[in-house]
Amino acid sequence: MIPISEYAKQTTTPKRIIRYLQREGIIQDPLGREDQLCLQFLERIWGKRELLRAQLSRLPLKARLSFLRTADLPAKWERYASSRYFNLPIGQKLEMNTLIEEIQTTFCFLLTRQQIKRLYKIRNRVQVAKHREKKRAYEQPG
Repeated sequence: MIPISEYAKQTTTPKRIIRYLQREGIIQDPLGREDQLCLQFLERIWGKRELLRAQLSRLPLKARLSFLRTADLPAKWERYASSRYFNLPIGQKLEMNTLIEEIQTTFCFLLTRQQIKRLYKIRNRVQVAKHREKKRAYEQPG
């Protein structure tokens, strides 16, 4: 029996994924032999393109694109912020203070200064992506 915290130090599988598996009841803490075998198997197939392709192909195109756009945002509130900005109609603005209030109300926590800086980066990234998308649509011969 080995605690999850100890196992997480020696594996390439992200700790948050291991904790997720525990919350879902797939593995136990501390890890038994069977749990360790499952995690070793997961580590061997983690990130394999063939498996990812098969999993993503089951999603509708719109959901796939949304998922890929926010795949590197680990927190739910970050994905929420990205989606709020991405789904804004052209010409409409969303004040940062409004978004901060929405997140704090929806997710029941106060954002730190560092998290607010993160929001600005997310907004910037979405603005650049929307600009590139608009530019591509304009440049394509129709």
